[in-house]
Amino acid sequence: MLAPIGGIVLMIMYRQRARTGVTWGIAGAVVALAASIVGFLGPRLSLFSGGGASGEAFLGTMRAWALLRVALLAVSVILVVIGAFAGRQGGRTPVAWLSTGLALVAVGSALTFVHVGLGTNNEDLSEILGLLVETAQFALLGLGVLLLCLAVVSGRPTADGRREPAAAVANAAIKAKQFYDRAHVNRR
Repeated sequence: MLAPIGGIVLMIMYRQRARTGVTWGIAGAVVALAASIVGFLGPRLSLFSGGGASGEAFLGTMRAWALLRVALLAVSVILVVIGAFAGRQGGRTPVAWLSTGLALVAVGSALTFVHVGLGTNNEDLSEILGLLVETAQFALLGLGVLLLCLAVVSGRPTADGRREPAAAVANAAIKAKQFYDRAHVNRR
């Protein structure tokens, strides 16, 4: 859920590189944030919206929320991809960031429609697997949106004197990993 916010922050930090692209990208990230909120709250609100009257009504409400989320994600991805291409004057398009982000979003969106049902004898296991699928879904979608937001500002002219956004993100990830490793070693 925080990935679209991280993408917005990243694009604001590098807004000098691509004003038009950043405008499209931020619009897409805001729609992605709305999709995340729908994905998180939709199933929970289904329980309170009369879905408990029958199993079929509950499943219908859940499907409606899932379709709304997928539609919002589709709009979000379109806007961010437009942002990645907007205002590029002979610069290289970050195809690797775009293709990886699109692939992650596609797989995460497909997980929306994966339902784990192992029968009445394994309801606990089905619940655990369902939560794992939901966790993987949120992780893939979040990382995909973040990579797409990175594509908006990557490979642009560096008139702002800052380092390439991809290098800055990679450096931050390395530092986070090093921090995690130090914290983990200190716990032993």
